[in-house]
Amino acid sequence: MAPQDLRSFVAAYERAHPGEVVRVAEPVSIEHDVMALVLEYERRRRWPILLFEKVAGHDIPIVANAVASRRALAFALGVPERELAAEYARRIKERVKPVVVPDPPFHRRVLRGADVDLGKLPIPLYFPGDAGRYLTAGMLVARDPETGVETEGYHRFQVKGPDRMGVSLHSRRRMFEYQRRAEARGQALPCAVVLGLHPLVSMGSLAYPPPDVGKFEVVGGLLGEPLEVAPCVTADLHVPAHAEIVIEGEILPGVREPEGPFGEFTGYFS
Repeated sequence: MAPQDLRSFVAAYERAHPGEVVRVAEPVSIEHDVMALVLEYERRRRWPILLFEKVAGHDIPIVANAVASRRALAFALGVPERELAAEYARRIKERVKPVVVPDPPFHRRVLRGADVDLGKLPIPLYFPGDAGRYLTAGMLVARDPETGVETEGYHRFQVKGPDRMGVSLHSRRRMFEYQRRAEARGQALPCAVVLGLHPLVSMGSLAYPPPDVGKFEVVGGLLGEPLEVAPCVTADLHVPAHAEIVIEGEILPGVREPEGPFGEFTGYFS
């Protein structure tokens, strides 16, 4: 099987397009530096993958822009840029069921209880007007409480404490419905927030398959082979086995808190 992890993708992309992976070796702050560099490249009409190798106060690097350019997306699919849209449209219909692997890298280091501290992760403050630090590339995974069908999608997560985040489900798609159904039963919705994924996993999460089809099957179609998934440690969920970091938790029933504002890709705070 071809590698399904983000590190292998970035390394292969760098070999194929050396100027499109920019390694930032000098230390950066998690306050504003990351977005400042992204926006400066964007101003120059460039969207390279950015690797911030040293983040002040943290021992974990940051990768940005993994899915920011058509060039990177086409490279992930293995086609020229001009064929990206047609090939994506073709492959999302060719679904392949995932396979479960027993010993994923994210099982090797597990923190629980009082050891859980989101402050240890280099989660940036992007804009001066943001309500706080935000995870923007965390893929939320959960199951329908009624059918058991899994879904995943990108939602913004506002850090609110060492083990608490706010999630915005304002798109009112599948995840909103799953949370609503769990809440109607008075139950929390078990979920996982997955960080550090191959671009094809991200691209598959954007599809809208029929309600009885999980999105990991769509990812398999994009890969042309089964996506390797692995069980979470505390939740009855499977997530991509080659994820860098998995945050396991639950969306609480009946709890509503202010969330935002946050500077969105539209150029507005919402």
